[in-house]
Amino acid sequence: MIGIIGCGASGMLAAIMAARSGCKVTVLEHNDRPGRKLLATGNGKCNLTNEDQSGGNFRSDLPEIAQTIRGQFSKEELLGFFREIGIPAHCRRGYWYPQCEQASAVVTALAEELRRLCVRVLYGVDVVRAERSAEGGNDGFIVTLNDSGITRTMRFDQMVLACGGPAGDRLGQSDFGFRALRSLGVPVMRYQPALVPLVLERTGVDANADIAGVRLEAELTLVCGTDEYREKGEIVWTDYGISGIPVMQLSRYAAKALNDRRDVRITVDMVPDFTADEIYQEVMSRRMNPVFTERNASEALLGIVPEKISNWLMTRAGISAKEPFAKTSEAGLARYSEDLSGLTLRVKGLRPYAQAQTTCGGVPLSEVIPETMEIKAVPGLYVTGELLDVDGACGGYNLQWAFATGAVAGRALGRRNA
Repeated sequence: MIGIIGCGASGMLAAIMAARSGCKVTVLEHNDRPGRKLLATGNGKCNLTNEDQSGGNFRSDLPEIAQTIRGQFSKEELLGFFREIGIPAHCRRGYWYPQCEQASAVVTALAEELRRLCVRVLYGVDVVRAERSAEGGNDGFIVTLNDSGITRTMRFDQMVLACGGPAGDRLGQSDFGFRALRSLGVPVMRYQPALVPLVLERTGVDANADIAGVRLEAELTLVCGTDEYREKGEIVWTDYGISGIPVMQLSRYAAKALNDRRDVRITVDMVPDFTADEIYQEVMSRRMNPVFTERNASEALLGIVPEKISNWLMTRAGISAKEPFAKTSEAGLARYSEDLSGLTLRVKGLRPYAQAQTTCGGVPLSEVIPETMEIKAVPGLYVTGELLDVDGACGGYNLQWAFATGAVAGRALGRRNA
């Protein structure tokens, strides 16, 4: 008997692949339905995978092993699998979605395949403990459950931990998987939120800046000691710091650096289509132009960035928004121009797991057999998805990783029990 803890993306794939080989499978899920986090992916449209499968999109301390694992259930196999169970997909700007663009259809199709294969799924059960049934032996696992207030145990010959990490904890996620792995003697690297907004240090002028909710296209440079990372796209200023897809793409590097107690700063180029000199010339030319000199500073500098951002940067530069533009100091305008092209702020932390899409850290890939997802030091124990030290970029990569690791584990279990 195979036991799988977690009925999310990787857990369902593991159960389906094992059951297709004739294995008896029981899935334990503490939510009252399958795929609760899956339902929220891609804003409810379920971004299954991405056309670009290059290794840099699967972040890990051991990226070569991550690519070896992912390659065993490729994008083409994934799309073919979903077509088999009634979910054809289409590609839009490199992002693959179900043709119907409904995550609910994906979850329903997976649940129906579990039912067709006679996989036993127990919902609303909390696994409180998982342990070897014989110390040092290879006699399976004992799982202790809280089932509607009643404590009971189940025994499995092999077990898959597919319960994900604490990211998205409002969807019923927790760090149980990491705690269970440690209790079973599996090394777990420090885990932190990833694909998450950043908290910035806000003091002085910045502490009172009224910019929350303002969006703009920007180029970001994250500096972590001697390391630099860049992203470009739409950002959102918030009351705590900064958000948006490019920010979230950089967050795992900020998390790792902050964990190492390194200084982390982010530089925001708010006019990335222009050079710093071009912006400086634009601002200074207005100061000599009678079209602008009769306006106040706020009015004269309209049109480069949103007004709230412009007024904030003017305050940082010592410029009063209401002062006559003709009297504005050259030094103040130079500082204003400089901040437009490269405002540097200190990163203080990350937003909590509730706002994170995934987790970075977890089980080092050196601890698993890449061809099976079995833990080397604990025979019969398999680990998938977010519990492993791989976090994907935005764009379907975390789902691809979850589906791939689940499929690899399920197929391996099928071969083992054939």
